Amino acid sequence: MIKDTFFSLPRFVNLCRKEVVENWRSNVLRMILIFGVITIAFLWNGYFEYRHVDSEYFINRYTDYDSVWRFVLPSFFFFLFGFGCLSASFTMEKMKNKTGRLSTLMTPATPFEKFFSRWLISTIVFLIVFLIAFKLADYTRLLVLSLIYPDLAKAMFPVNLCDLVGEDRDFHVFREMYQLKFVFSLYLFVQSLFVLGSSIWPKSSFIKTFAAVVVIVLIYMLVGTSLGSVLFNRGTFYRPPFEYLSENQISNIVSAILVFFTLFNWTLSYFRFKESEIIQRM
Repeated sequence: MIKDTFFSLPRFVNLCRKEVVENWRSNVLRMILIFGVITIAFLWNGYFEYRHVDSEYFINRYTDYDSVWRFVLPSFFFFLFGFGCLSASFTMEKMKNKTGRLSTLMTPATPFEKFFSRWLISTIVFLIVFLIAFKLADYTRLLVLSLIYPDLAKAMFPVNLCDLVGEDRDFHVFREMYQLKFVFSLYLFVQSLFVLGSSIWPKSSFIKTFAAVVVIVLIYMLVGTSLGSVLFNRGTFYRPPFEYLSENQISNIVSAILVFFTLFNWTLSYFRFKESEIIQRM
């Protein structure tokens, strides 16, 4: 009988160990998938990037920046959003069939511990795995392309993720830190939608959630465009609420709103998981 009806750290650690041991094959295959896709993209871009460069000029640039960083740095967020949403859609994959549901329901742990263990793997652990896979793919790019283009090997450098932000850098994605915070908060929000979708549709969660998000966005854009045309075309006076705020302040406000709805989606996912567990138990 469970004495701690909400959370027990020793029991939670055992539950996480059970999740890792039982799903190690699928987890390893997913890690290889992430590494393989990123590596192929890096090699493809690097091969054509170095193909038509002047080797003498390229080597004598006296800089620590690699020209392929124009692709590598922005692709960090492209792969983060893509694989992050895919990982989130697997949060409740065990609930998609009768065997998985029985295994989940019979596990001696509280609903919060079961949900939190899956959430931890699909969000926090995924971020760690993604960073490792991204760096390994980058070093693989250096190794393979230095063999293909030995004359350019001295001018190839591993990507520095610190160069994501900084207007004074040769290659950068964001000028200021608040822009990075906004994009990361947007990632958390989008990822939380797929966690919620996984708790609602355990089967084909990624496809169904993606379709639902696309439909909602299209409806929002249609309503917003129609409302805007009504307000402005008829001469209605409208003063933007953020008119006197700076770009930094607006970005921070929107980021805070996104974080709030992220927490809301995660909380709603937990209660949806509890509800589905009760229904299936009955």
